[in-house]
Amino acid sequence: MSVNRFGNESEEDTKLRRITPAIQKAGWKADQILMEYSLKADRYRIIPGQNFAQKDNQSARTKPDYILCRSINRPLAVVEAKKATKTAQDGLDQAIAYARMLGVDFAYASAGQDFIEYEVPTAKQRTITLDAFPSPDDLWKRWRELHGIADEDGQKLENALYYTSADGHTPRYYQMQAINRTVDAIIGRHRRRVLLVMATGTGKTYTAFQIVWRLKKAGIVRNVLYLADRNQLVDQTLADDFAPFNTATKIRQGKIDRNYEIYFGLYQQLKGDQTEPVAEHYRQVPPDYFDLIIVDECHRGSASEQSSWRDILDYFQPAIQIGMTATPNEKDGSNNLDYFGEPLITYTLKQGIEDGFLAPYQVVSVHLDKDVQGWEPEEGDVDEEGQPVPMRKYTLADFDRTIELRSRTRKVAEVVSNYLQHLGRMSKTIIFCTTQRHAANMRDAMRACNRDLAAVDHRYVVRMTADDEEGRGLYEDFISINRPYPVVVTTSKLLTTGANTKCVKLIVLDSNIKSMTEFKQIIGRGTRLRPDVDKTFFTILDFRGACALFHDPDFDGPADDETNWDGNGDPPIRPRRPDGDDSSTSPVDTLPDGQDGAPDTGQDGGDDQQPREMIVVDGVEITILGKSVSYLDENGNLVTEKFAEYTRKNILSCFPTEEAFRQAWNGGRAKKIIIEELQQRGILVEHLKKELGNPDLDEFDMIRHIAFGGAMLTRQLRASKVRGAKFLEKYQDTARAVLERLLDAYTINGIREIDDLAALKTYCGNLGGMKKIFQAFGNQENFMSAVREMENILYDAA
Repeated sequence: MSVNRFGNESEEDTKLRRITPAIQKAGWKADQILMEYSLKADRYRIIPGQNFAQKDNQSARTKPDYILCRSINRPLAVVEAKKATKTAQDGLDQAIAYARMLGVDFAYASAGQDFIEYEVPTAKQRTITLDAFPSPDDLWKRWRELHGIADEDGQKLENALYYTSADGHTPRYYQMQAINRTVDAIIGRHRRRVLLVMATGTGKTYTAFQIVWRLKKAGIVRNVLYLADRNQLVDQTLADDFAPFNTATKIRQGKIDRNYEIYFGLYQQLKGDQTEPVAEHYRQVPPDYFDLIIVDECHRGSASEQSSWRDILDYFQPAIQIGMTATPNEKDGSNNLDYFGEPLITYTLKQGIEDGFLAPYQVVSVHLDKDVQGWEPEEGDVDEEGQPVPMRKYTLADFDRTIELRSRTRKVAEVVSNYLQHLGRMSKTIIFCTTQRHAANMRDAMRACNRDLAAVDHRYVVRMTADDEEGRGLYEDFISINRPYPVVVTTSKLLTTGANTKCVKLIVLDSNIKSMTEFKQIIGRGTRLRPDVDKTFFTILDFRGACALFHDPDFDGPADDETNWDGNGDPPIRPRRPDGDDSSTSPVDTLPDGQDGAPDTGQDGGDDQQPREMIVVDGVEITILGKSVSYLDENGNLVTEKFAEYTRKNILSCFPTEEAFRQAWNGGRAKKIIIEELQQRGILVEHLKKELGNPDLDEFDMIRHIAFGGAMLTRQLRASKVRGAKFLEKYQDTARAVLERLLDAYTINGIREIDDLAALKTYCGNLGGMKKIFQAFGNQENFMSAVREMENILYDAA
């Protein structure tokens, strides 16, 4: 195919003059054409060792030119445009990639003379003229034929319209996929059980709301039951995503009010008292009363044949049943894959981070000597009661379950407090402990380490567990983005799942976690991304080797690199698998019903059961054997990398040789522009100064030293070269004064001060306006020439 001949016509010109008219001529209306829709958001990447996340503006690079929809948010095709001097083939692969991301069957590419059509399910490809572009009805019919959708069901799908809010909110691409695939499966293929796997923080409840809305619009369902096992899940969902429904209610005290259509309830409420099987509350209504049941966090056992909650699903067998979870793991006994079938969509934590919708994380592994080596009492050692300590070796599995080492708890609190000094002492933090008793001890130890802040407000550190009514009452304050207290929360099970902790920046693991399901749920407490409140990443501080689960093949994506955290050169110790009991089998905390104060049938279960006797020992010396930090690399892999290594790699990606860097630096472009381009790749000059321990180093020297080696000079030394070269003697009066002040500005703040014309106003304002300054050199060009000569002397034979 020959290249189009349209001169210097831009891509936007080609779209406006040729491609858009062809699409509109085929019958596509304005509300069926979605443009400027970013498939991804701006992603954040943690800079190793710098407590900082760099934004990658990837959203601008992932915008299909056209998304063609049957109705709002019901995409059928993607069209990728290229300017007329290119060919349609140049955009085809990109169009196919976008189509696969959106889950649509038709991809088109055009450079303004024709279209290439690619049918994704069959891989059929053809070229069509501009006049032959298919109409909405044509593509809808072809889509139905590809998926075996009958005409009658196709009409119901057309009636299943999305809810559109006043702000015009558009679902994310994976939410569209989940919503459309679910509605298509239920209406078009009459599927009765559906599983959706979506990482924590990716909008499962919003997705569920749109599914319910569309199914009700199509007349497929009337009465809906939304099941969860925790009050906060029910309350949040009812108040937030499902607010547009005015026929929704929460089931209270096990009573189903038939005046409503959408019901939110706890499994425990509906199951009733096990000693009164006849009084099972869900039997108030017939088995066919609910048309649709949504099971939130279905990994928690509702689909397990051994679970009494399964009785609810079995009783309402005629209903369509949708399971939602972030962790469909058969190893933990839920068997939700067996019950619901293979998921219609799986959107993982790794995908969410790569797409810019979830916060990246770093893992700080801390290895205490007694955790690694164990502890054996000496003959004659006694506990706090004066009783002899049984002689045996105590391991990590015993700590805070059968024996308390008070000094270990204090050491953990000390390390956490020190890290908060690094992160920010008002950073929202959750410390996961082994038991409620352990959580109380950790609260007290954290208060002792932070007496100054606890004196300002005792809520700086609180315990939030099932048997701590005061702490539980602060839950809404903790998850708020506007309330500063509580800051640090100690818990064991209460916040493992369902808690919408938007601003948590630090998750501390001091619990023996072997369950992949529980581990993923805990990590999910930190994944919300909120740049508006400076939440662009979070940290996992691991004391018990739980993060070894990141390396399990069942985990969907590991965390970032490992680096020395404290700069002491401690060798990284590979996280070991926790050898304690699987704490996931313990009873679960639930938050109380915050609506009417009435006790639910399923009362808060509490945390792990305590042993009858706890050995409490103090005075055991605890030391840190090593620490390591892990970060997510660009591929979402868990790696270990120091900041200098990270920086060197990124510099070399820009400048493969020292000569290439030197030529770019001494070329015609402003140094400020080069530094800004490096910053876009995560090479941050201010962080380099901290890493190298000298704020007076020149930017050129720091970058060259990290990437290629060589000596580094301070800015004062480089400035003295200019003064020693008699360069300034060529200029008199105002001109010399200007250059001397710019040289002083460079000495204090760096090369960007010389490059920036705005610096003239800052440093030379009292020497006259810009016009007078330029006149002192003859004209502006002569002034710029003098500045370039001064820069050349600064970096001559550097």
